[in-house]
Amino acid sequence: MSTSADIKPSPPEQISFNAWKTILILSGTIVIFLYLNTAMSPSLPSIAAQFQVSDTTASWVMTAYMICGAVMTVIMGRLSDLIGAKKMLMVMMLCFTVGTLLAPYSPNISVLLALRVLQGIAVASTPISTKLIRDQVPRSKFPIGMSIYMAAYSGGMALGAVLGPVVAAGPGWQGNFYLVAPIAVILLFVCWKFIHSDESKKIHEHDYVDKAETESSTKAQKKDKKARMDFLGVITVTVTLVSFLIAITFSGSLATDLTKFLIPLIIGIIALVLFIIVEKRVKDPLINLKLAFHPVLLIANIMMLMFGILQYFVITGIPQLGSSPPPSGLGLDPIHTGLLQLAFGLALMIFGPVFGVVVAKRAGLNLKLLVPGIAVTAFSFILLLFFHSTTTGINVSLFIFGAAGALIPNTLINNNMSFTPAAYTGVSSALTNMMRIVGGAIGPVLTTVILSAATVSITVNGVEGTYPSPVTFNIVFGLGSAMAVGCLVLAFKVKHTSTKMMSLSATNVKSK
Repeated sequence: MSTSADIKPSPPEQISFNAWKTILILSGTIVIFLYLNTAMSPSLPSIAAQFQVSDTTASWVMTAYMICGAVMTVIMGRLSDLIGAKKMLMVMMLCFTVGTLLAPYSPNISVLLALRVLQGIAVASTPISTKLIRDQVPRSKFPIGMSIYMAAYSGGMALGAVLGPVVAAGPGWQGNFYLVAPIAVILLFVCWKFIHSDESKKIHEHDYVDKAETESSTKAQKKDKKARMDFLGVITVTVTLVSFLIAITFSGSLATDLTKFLIPLIIGIIALVLFIIVEKRVKDPLINLKLAFHPVLLIANIMMLMFGILQYFVITGIPQLGSSPPPSGLGLDPIHTGLLQLAFGLALMIFGPVFGVVVAKRAGLNLKLLVPGIAVTAFSFILLLFFHSTTTGINVSLFIFGAAGALIPNTLINNNMSFTPAAYTGVSSALTNMMRIVGGAIGPVLTTVILSAATVSITVNGVEGTYPSPVTFNIVFGLGSAMAVGCLVLAFKVKHTSTKMMSLSATNVKSK
């Protein structure tokens, strides 16, 4: 008979070389995807001038990219579960590469927006990457892999904010496309050659969410036929997102032309209702409504939406604040405008992996760190509201916000994954990431609408120009502070609900 002394402890789980390779390659792809979006922010005025369109229309160079990403996130998440993550990764990389090669030669704004939509498919990479990482990394090490990837996600945004103005100052808005194009070609080849995926981990049955249901439906999954794509869901969710964003775009014309705001708003509401009806009735829904309305995932995903808006308040607002001449802004040159967000980028890249390692070693920290992380976000925006008139005040505020930005997505995603069946990794991750991307689409439009609502005329080097009124920056950062406080309330709700459900689950396991 063996004794307790004879039983050797299991060796700790390790991340394999192939898994590390996958994590690093995927991190490289998300860096260039997010870089190319945020790098366009300081170029919006020059794009508006070259194509002779309004600043609000030019802001759709960023918004179109994110809208496509939001819609395709759900589609790619679904297809990665049904068809295979590696196949979807290659489709995504090919679209991004082609769009990047052609975009700088756009003859007009319509062609540029169309190519940005094509590129935007790449923003849907997070559910694909999450599935690839989860399939290859031991469960206990999954937070480490995701933290590195999410640090790259946030680092790409920050890198674009820092280098975007510098690169664009030379060859113009086309410069960032020229920079990224050869990197995209190399990564396309690297993804094809070096990333391997276990395509056997696909879903065949969409009706279960809870763990108990998973066990009871194992046999049914094997007999179920191959699921089909929900095209009605795709159409209705696309119309919903685009309509709401168009309504936001024209919200600045409420006083002069109410119909421009109301018509797309009403269309968006109708499309949303139709989407929910469709998803309830189709056999293979685009979004599993049980998963979407899970008491923890629903609130967490709303928080991710709000956090996405907050990030793009910074990414879109700070470059305009830095480049606008006094008394509108700080009157900085392109290099110093980019350096305004250097502290933000450094904080994201430093704290992202650190928080991931800490959470991996103590999984319970997901919930414990969520509320403090949101509280830090609120504090950073309050600092930004009162001290954005100096570069020091901006750098301190953004460093604090960057630290929170490295923590919050990690805690929300890891907590959501703990309530998600493994077969639904792509779908669940897609929902969470879609909300963040939608926030990223709303942020630039909302920021531009606010900054365009009140302007001042300023003469620089003998040339008179129109710039945002200083009051508008107060409105942007004040609204951000209010949203962060709202997120804090939701964070308490997520923590309470998650703790209650975990306790209930533990009790049920003991009773069995």
